[in-house]
This record gives sequence, C-alpha cells and structure tokens, in this order.
Amino acid sequence: MLAAKQRNPRSYRIVGPQRQIDERETPHPRVDRGELGERLRSWRNTRAGQDPFRRIFGVGGGDPKNCLQLIMRQLPEGAVNPDRTAVSDPAGMARNIKEVARFLGADVVGITHLDQAYVYSHRARDKAAMGQKAGDPIHLPYRYAICMGFASDYYKFLTNNSRISDADYGLGNNHMIAPTFMLAAYIREMGYPARAHDYARGEVNPIPLAVNAGLGELGRHGMLIHEEYGSRIHLSVVTTDLPLAVDEPVDIGVTEVCKYCMKCARTCPSYSIPFGGKEVYNGVEKYRINVDTCYKYRLAGRGQWTNCVICVSSCCYNKPKAWWHTLAVWSIKRTPIPLRPLLIKPLLWIDDLFWGKRPWRHMKWLDYDNAPVPVTCDIPGCQVKHRDLQHKQLHRPTQAAGGSVS
Repeated sequence: MLAAKQRNPRSYRIVGPQRQIDERETPHPRVDRGELGERLRSWRNTRAGQDPFRRIFGVGGGDPKNCLQLIMRQLPEGAVNPDRTAVSDPAGMARNIKEVARFLGADVVGITHLDQAYVYSHRARDKAAMGQKAGDPIHLPYRYAICMGFASDYYKFLTNNSRISDADYGLGNNHMIAPTFMLAAYIREMGYPARAHDYARGEVNPIPLAVNAGLGELGRHGMLIHEEYGSRIHLSVVTTDLPLAVDEPVDIGVTEVCKYCMKCARTCPSYSIPFGGKEVYNGVEKYRINVDTCYKYRLAGRGQWTNCVICVSSCCYNKPKAWWHTLAVWSIKRTPIPLRPLLIKPLLWIDDLFWGKRPWRHMKWLDYDNAPVPVTCDIPGCQVKHRDLQHKQLHRPTQAAGGSVS
C-alpha cells in the first residue's frame, strides 16, 4: 500500500487506514441476496433479460451458454510456462506489454503497483473450474497491475437511457473479457504468473488501480475520467509478477473541473451524486456516491432500458475525438492550478451552450428507437424532442440552484 500512497493522485487522497472490501459487499451480489429489496432482485433475474442483447451480454432470462461472461467466469487459468523469458529492462518490457494489450484490443493501457487495499478480501461468486467458492478469501501475491481501458461508442451513449445505450454498455463489458484473458495467458506463456480480472472475473477494484496507473482521474460521479474518452471507458486488470516499470498518476484537470461543473450531479435522476465537497470513507477523501439509490433507479426503466448512463454522457470530458476537445484538455492541463478556474468556467459555459446541460441524441438503430413518440418539451429554452417517458427523466429541478435542467 505504501507505493500507492507515494504516488499521490490529485483526485483522491488517502488520509487513514483502508480495509479491504469484501466483494460480496458490492452491488450485484447484494441485489442477488435481496438486500436492496425483492423488486430489484426479481428485476435482475427476470425483467433484465427481456432484450436479446441483455441476455447475451448479462444475466436473466437467457441460456447461460449464450452468455460469454458467464462462460468465461468458469474457465480455468492456464499453466505457467517453465521456460521463463529473461527480463533485463522492465521499462522496455512495459512498452512491449502495452503494445500487446493494444494489439489485443485495449484502447488505453497503464501499469501500477498492485495495492492490496484494492484487492477484494473475499470472492462473491463460485468458480468451479478453479475450485473456488463464494466466500473464499482472495489471495493475489503479485507485484503489478496492468490496467486496460475499452471505450464505448460516443453517439450510442448519447441515446441514454435506452436499449441502444444498453446494448453498447453491455458490449463494452464483453469487449474486455477476451483481451484480458489473452494478455494474462500471454504473460503466463512468457513464464510468469498472471491472472485476468474483468467484468466476468472480478477480484479487484479496477478504478483506483487505473487512477494510480495514469489512465485518468477520479470524477465526482465516482468513475474514472480519461482525457480522450471521458467516463465511457470499461476497465479491466491483469495482475502479474512480470518485471515492469510503472506509470505515474496524471493531472488532466479533473479535480478543478469537477469542483465547478457538477453536470453529473445536476442530471442524475436518482440524486445519487453529491453537489457538496469530498468526504472521508474507508480512509480515502473523495466524492461519495449513494450506490444504493443509483442501483435502485434501474427499476424506473420499466422494460425500456436497464443501465442508466446519464452521468457518463453528461460529463464534459465525454466528447467525440476532435481537435477542439484535445485543445481544451491540453489547455487545462498546462494552466497553473490556481489559474485554472479562469479557464474552466468559460469552457463549461461553452459546453452547456453547444452540447446542452443534459446531452442527448435521438437515434434509430436496428429495430430500436429511443424516442418513438416525439413530444415538444415544455421546459423554457429546451429544443430537445423526446418521448414522454424520457421527458420525466431528462428534466427535474436541480438541488444546486432550484432551476431546470434541459
């Protein structure tokens, strides 16, 4: 844990001792046990599977043999090749491993020391192929964590909340599974132990590890923010003893931007994202999200969607790849910290002007239409046309100013 403390990312601060979190305390296992209510437990096991994409990408209502994440969760790990590749240059090996990860499909890659504070203490699910059961202690005696990010489609995420954004969210979770498995296998074939940790296999919390590995910073909404992809990035990790040079945390201005932006808090329909300052939880000073109310909001989908990604699409870092976005982030990064508000405030005004306080897009894709019955919004100044159900979700009073979000 000492190595992680020395790295000192700006977007969160370790102020006291941290306990390892039990994976069974994370939202999905708690929902499966009925701790967040019977309606939510039933929804996850039944209604969540009404759409074919949901059935092949997630859980509920489908044949488990048609779901890649359920299949991969049960695969055993391969053996470590006894003919070990010698590593005389950890920095050179780190460059090679990053290139392999990108070749296998990762969009971004970073490496950090494996902080045991971000390894779950006990596993939440059985893994029969490895003789592991729910409740067993997790032991990862490795030195390094290779963190990979897989970006989702910018425009499909703007259709939120809808079956279209659901499909792309599920695809992102599944995109990481094979590359993460293959990278761990590649390292084992080099003669070093390695284990894959993705959406299917868990065991580690990838967000703080990715922050320490320099993939981005921790945002107000509790997710990693990457300078190019914003929050629409799915994270996986490979833990290993392969000698590697580690990366440093980055400063892309998220600390200052999140202080003034608050767009994710204003648009969160469940009020799960705070407007106020950071709090200390489990020895870490950061923005604290109400995970329970965030998860319970899925019941509001009423069969039309299953994953709320409003905060992701609302984030001002979530933009298509373009020179002006690169220039804006570059400018914030290179502005002295005390002067950043002078640049950030007008940039946020421009962001609201051109993309709206609640970014959204009408899309027809396959047989899906995220706004099949357009209506004219009655919020003054809002030009968005969307169906009536979405209307109630897109607009609500803000806690910050008592006005309207459009």
